[in-house]
Formats: sequence, structure tokens, C-alpha cells
Amino acid sequence: MSFFRLKDLIRAVRVCKTAADERSVIQRESAAIRTSFKEADTHDARYVNIQKLLYIYLLGFPVQFGQLECLKLAASTRFSDKRVGYLGVTLLLDEKQEILTLLTNSLKSDMHSADDYIVGLALCTLANVGSAAVANDLVDEVERLLGSARSYVRKKAALAAVRVVRREPELAATFVGRTRALLGDKHHGVQLAGAALAGELCVHSQEALDEGRRLVPVVVRQVRALLGTASPEHEVGGINDPFLLAALLRLLCVVARGSQEAADAANDVLTQVATQVGGGSGSGGGKNVATAILYECCVTVLGVPSAQALRVLAINQLGAFLAHADNNVRYVALATLATAVISEAPAVQRHRATVVQCMADPDSSIRRRAVDLGFALINAQNVHPMVDAILRVLPQADADLKPSMVHRLAAAIALFGEDTAWRVERMLRVLHVAGAHLASRDLHKFLRLVAGGNEDVPVDDALRRRTVRQCFALLQRDVSQDKMVVAGVWMVGEYADLLVAGEQQQQQQQQQKQGAVGVDAEGLDILGALGRPVENKTPTMATSGALVSLDEELPQATPTPAEVARLLATLARSPAVSRTTQHMALTALAKLAGRTADPAALSCIQQALATHTRSMDSETQARAAEFQVLLGESSLGSVLQGVVERMPVPEYPDVAYEEYVLNPAAMRMKALTVIRRPALRPEDLDAPPASAEDAAAAATAGEAASKQAVVSDLLGLMDDVQPVSPVTATSPPAATTTALADLLSATTLTPTLAAAQSTQPAGLDTPYEAYNDAQGLRITLTPSKLPATASSSEHSTPLDILVTFANTGDCAVESLALLVAVPKSQTLQMAAPSAQNIACGMSATQIVRVANPTRAPVRLRMKLSYVADGRQHQTMFDFSGFPSTVV
Repeated sequence: MSFFRLKDLIRAVRVCKTAADERSVIQRESAAIRTSFKEADTHDARYVNIQKLLYIYLLGFPVQFGQLECLKLAASTRFSDKRVGYLGVTLLLDEKQEILTLLTNSLKSDMHSADDYIVGLALCTLANVGSAAVANDLVDEVERLLGSARSYVRKKAALAAVRVVRREPELAATFVGRTRALLGDKHHGVQLAGAALAGELCVHSQEALDEGRRLVPVVVRQVRALLGTASPEHEVGGINDPFLLAALLRLLCVVARGSQEAADAANDVLTQVATQVGGGSGSGGGKNVATAILYECCVTVLGVPSAQALRVLAINQLGAFLAHADNNVRYVALATLATAVISEAPAVQRHRATVVQCMADPDSSIRRRAVDLGFALINAQNVHPMVDAILRVLPQADADLKPSMVHRLAAAIALFGEDTAWRVERMLRVLHVAGAHLASRDLHKFLRLVAGGNEDVPVDDALRRRTVRQCFALLQRDVSQDKMVVAGVWMVGEYADLLVAGEQQQQQQQQQKQGAVGVDAEGLDILGALGRPVENKTPTMATSGALVSLDEELPQATPTPAEVARLLATLARSPAVSRTTQHMALTALAKLAGRTADPAALSCIQQALATHTRSMDSETQARAAEFQVLLGESSLGSVLQGVVERMPVPEYPDVAYEEYVLNPAAMRMKALTVIRRPALRPEDLDAPPASAEDAAAAATAGEAASKQAVVSDLLGLMDDVQPVSPVTATSPPAATTTALADLLSATTLTPTLAAAQSTQPAGLDTPYEAYNDAQGLRITLTPSKLPATASSSEHSTPLDILVTFANTGDCAVESLALLVAVPKSQTLQMAAPSAQNIACGMSATQIVRVANPTRAPVRLRMKLSYVADGRQHQTMFDFSGFPSTVV
């Protein structure tokens, strides 16, 4: 059965009660339409069948067999057939299908039609599905129609030209001369299409961009005309043609980006839009139309080098959007502020309180954007309140957002926290709240900090004592956070001597525990199957599992050695922790046994080890047996002392966090800039290798000449250096595997013993002064290298150079910029500087990575520019002061 009319098919589908009935109706009708196409059919039948096919396509069923019939219908001479045929082509075909080339003749023929509506159909089809081949064939027709006397055709032709430029950027020059006439047209639709075409041309053509900057007065005049006149035909929400106004603002953002002259010409009209549309209050009357125009104005102001007062006005307007009732407005405001904070941090900081409120918004997308912006706002001055604000919302954050939040919290605490005690305490809170989501790298950095691995951040035993006692108390509350358990067990094992109470405190605690229920004669928990330690029922302990509020101090415990042993024994057999953590608990028990003489603690340790010697896990069984033999044999006393002593601080260099990690927008905008050397010239390939004396003389002559000539290309300065033959490095002797190293091999918190004991080449991790001027700007270079791994040799490991800019003068340093060049045999990568403005007494850093496969001496030629005391300073200098071992 076939339904002749489209209405009949729609009615039949609507009366279907199940999906199976609907599929059955569609399959029957599709089969009837396919049969009709194979027969000699009339145009009327094809017209109806294509309509029904489009309806079936909208229902989600395959209709590819009708693509060729759509092309046949579009070639018809009747307007109704062309309308349906071009609609079918737009829906059923795309630019990747070769069958689309069959449409070229129909489009070209229709573009010469005397009927404007047929011409419009052809132009709309080209604008929707035109491929690169079709665009090349019809570019001349589109250009001709741009000069049509009819505004309807000009508008459609401009939209088709946008598609042509997107698919074939080489054709952009064809339409550059048409943009001025389109933007100056009296018809608003033509202006709107012309603004879209001009913006697309500026993206793909430098010639068009230069022409667009010359058209800024035209665009400004059109914007002023829209603001100064009222047209009932185009007015929406009290604003004259907001669609055209928004398009013109976006065009200004494109053409004025990077051009101070164009931005200056647009400053006045942008100020007029911000004040007039906003009604002077910045609220926009609460209307969506005014809000949209204000948002486009703010984006344009922040995207071009506009006046500082205007940029502050835009930031304040975005801050007002944060209190808007519409979540969409708040979302785009947060996203825009996250980008603006890179260049306008002081202005964005004024709205920090509103951003903190948005972190607790019921809408999850608002919370995510607010958290991103909150991290971007963190600096050395507000790190304490901002970290606390993020910690308050961390427990309620979405599970997929927590890993990113805890990583950035760890980075913010490490980058801006100056007080070591505060850093340790806040990291403990992060571990307590979301330790299961903390990355291993962040945990390693925290434990290294506690161990005192950083010479710039001293850690004394008093801080370690408080930290390990806080860890012990937190472990008594909750063992669900994996990284918290790992950190706690490691610190209890390393600093058990700082954890346990004195003799007087032990006697007082023993009296308090008399009569406690649930504990047997050896002090073990009868309910040990629950996988939790015995609760210390002292008045200072909170209920097990409850999170410690940020307003409360972290609890501290001063347990006896027996209580420490019971906690570690419980963790070693608890199914709530990982197998690796259980092994760490066994190692901590062995360390505790070598540091205490308490009989109750030793008895508990022996029983725990004896229990694990019968474990079903071979690694656990072997570890427990080794520890039992080590503690039971008096002849192994010297080995036992080596086991129980504190682990040395890792000697490998620590890779610091990058500041742009806190802002995802900064990571996109400040990606690593790779400085590439020019292409090789024929004379470079034919020149013979120079001797060492000739190379030194050439370098001296080059330095003398550089002082007399103005150098325009920094990257060509090192072209006189020839590659150096690679040298063979002497491999260090392999580390001998001892019983002690094998005993501690289960601990995954630090690199292996062999890696920790490997020696770095002399000269690494030592600052070298490269520059010091009368303005007080001092530059030091600190080289470092990651330790070579099994998959990478020492030759392939790049050299990381930490460039430190220290401002020791009496005036601030602004607009700091550093360019670096290296010889041809080396390649260079530069990260963005941590700050471009350095206050008095402050410093900034920048990472420079040099890949040196030929092991040639590292030579750097640097060009420095900055503004100090209102004057521009530029200088160029060389640095080759690294030792020969630093390559």
C-alpha cells in the first residue's frame, strides 16, 4: 500500500501505537517510493515522493537512494520542483560526496535566471553544501551576483561567497574589493552578509585584513547609525537591528586585533555601545537583547588593544553579568573572564567574591566555570582565601571534576604558598577530603616537601611531628581516601619516633583506656573484620569518618607505640586499602619494631607478621617472612639498623609546576612557542667544518660586528655555528642490588634506589648569572635534567634551563619579553614567562628547554626588552658560561 499524498503518510505514522508499527509503515512506503523511481514517472510523482522522503529522513530512517532524484528535481524548470529538489540536496548530500559535482550545471544555469527567487535557491544551496570543486567552478558567478542591482540577490551572493572562501581560501582576493560596497549598503540584510564575508576574508587573507582595517571608519559609521536612529522595522527589544549590530562588533574585533590604530578608531564607538545599550548602569535593563549586545561589546574590547579605561569598563560589565538571573549569561561571563584574567588580572580580581559565590551554584556548568576562573585568580596575595574557598566546595564537587581540582590545588599551594607549615596543612586537608583523586606526582611532591628535599623550604622536626600526628588522627577517622592512607603510612613508618608519646603521656593514656570494650588481651580489635582501627575514645577525637571542617584545626594524636602498631596491623589486613598500601604498612611495622622497645608493640608486630606469613598473596607472604626473620635473628642487627633508619631525601631534581596550569584558557593561549631556525642555505651545506681556533675567531668577530649593526632577525644570529661531533659519555657504574634495596622495593612513592643514587653531572642545579644591569634587573640561569630512564639515554634527555628574572631595583619592571636563539645543531622550546610585570623585590621565571643531540657546548644569544621607570630598555647579550659537563 502506498500513500499518495504527504499528509496521508504523516497521518499513518501518527496513528502507529508502537515503534514496530512505525517502522513497518516507513519500510512499505520506502519500497513503494523506490519502485516509483525505477519506473517512467512524471514530475508530479517525483515531487511528492521527494517530499515524503524528506519527511522519512527527518524521522531518522535511511533515504540515500533518493539523492539522484533530488538532483533531477532541482534541474526542473518549475520553481516548486526546484525548491523541493534543492531542499533535498541540502539535507541528503554533503560536500564530501562526488555526486555533488553533477549539481554544478544546474546551479550555474539557475544563477543566470531572471527570477530572483530561483537565483536565491541556487546561492543558498551553494552556501550550504558547496564543495571546493564546486566553489572553484562558480566563483565567477558569485562575484558577478555581488554586484547585482537587487538587494535580495546581493545578500544571498555574499553568503555564498563566505562558503567559497572557507572551502578555497586562495579565492579570497576575488571578493576583497566588494566588501566596502556591501558594508555601505542601505539594506540591513546586505550589511549583515557583508560583515560575515569581511570577517571571513580577514581570517584567510592578509590583503583582506589590511583592507578591513581601512574599512574601520565605515564600520564605526554604521554602528553609530544603528545607535542613533530608530527603525520600527528592525527594532528588537528597544535596540535597532541587534543582529547587525552584533555582527559589526564581531567584525571590529577581527580587524582591530593587533592594530593599535584601528583600535583607537573604534574606542569611542565601543564606549558609546557600552554606555548607551547598558543604560549607564551596566545592567542592560535585564533584557536578553541588550545583554547580548553588551557581551559582544565586552568581547570586542578585550580582543583588541583598546584603551585601559575601556577594558576596565568591559571587565566590570562582565562582573555584573555574574549576578544575572540567566545561567547562560553567567556561563559566558565566567568563560570570558577566565580568558581576560591573563591580561587584566587586577580588574578581574575585584569580582573575586562573586566568583567564589558562583562556585556553590546549583548548576554544575556554572560551578565548573567558576572553579576554573577561581584557580586563574590565585596569586601570591590571595592564595590563602582562594585555596580555602575551593577547599570548601571540593567535597560537593562532581566526581569527574575532582581530579583536576586537587591537581590544581596542589599546584597553587606549591606555587604561591610561602609558609611551609601552611602548605603542609592545606595539602593534608586536600588528602583528607579528596585523596582518592590525587595524582601520584602531586603526592610525591608533598612527601618530598615533608622530607625536607627542597633547600629553599626548610622543614624541622617540630613540623614533621605535628604532621605525622595529624596524619595518624586522620587515619583513625577514615581510610577511604587511598592517597591519604599512603601518605599517612609512609610518614608513620618514617617518623614513628616523632609520633609516639612520652612515658608520662603513655601512663595517662593507659589509665584512660582501662575498661575499654572491644579489645582483647593483646590490644587487637575483636571487630577487626570491619577493616578499621580501634577508636581512641579520648575527648579530642571526633566521630569516625566525619570530615574535618575548614574552620576546625586538624586533630592531632599522641599514641603509644602499641597503638601505632595496632593501627598499622589493621591497615595491613584491611580490604579497604590497596595491596601496595598493605605492603607499605608491613614495612612501617618493621621500622617501628626497630625503633621501640615497648613489649606490647613488639608483640602486636610479631602477631601481625605471623598472620601475613600465611597470606594467599605471594608478595605479602614473602615480605612478612623476611621481616619476621629480620626481627628474630640477633645476627642481623646491623641490617636491621639500616632498614629502620629514615630514608634519604631523593636527589633527583624536582620539576616545578607551571603557573599556567591553573588556567585552562592560559594553556590554550600560552602554549609552548617553538623557535625554529631558518632553512639551510646552499653555502651552509657546502662549507667545510671549521677548526676550534677558526670557530672561536669567527665567534669573536661576530660578537664585535653585532654591536655595530642593527639585527632584525634574532633567529639568524647563531647560523655561524657548525654541528659538533657527538661525544661518548661515560656511563656510571651500575648500582649493586642489596638486600636492603630489595626489602624497600615495594614502596612506590619514590624512584628506585638505583635511580635515587645516580649522580647528576657537575654543574646542574646551580644558578649562573647571565645579566645584571643598572636598573636592578638580574637574570640567572639554572640548568637541570631529568634522570635518564630505560627508554631514554642521557644523550636524548633535553636540558631544562630555569630563567629567573629578579627585580632588585627601585622601580617596577613591565612588559618583560625575552627572545633566545641557539646554534643550528640544537633546538629550542620556550614556555611563557610566569609574569610580564615584576614589582620591586619580586621575581618571575621562564622555562627554556634545549635539545642537544650532538652534545655541543650550549650557547645562548638573548634579546631582552622591558619597560622601567617609564622608559623602554632593549639589550642583546650572549651567554656561554655553563661548564662543559652541562650539555
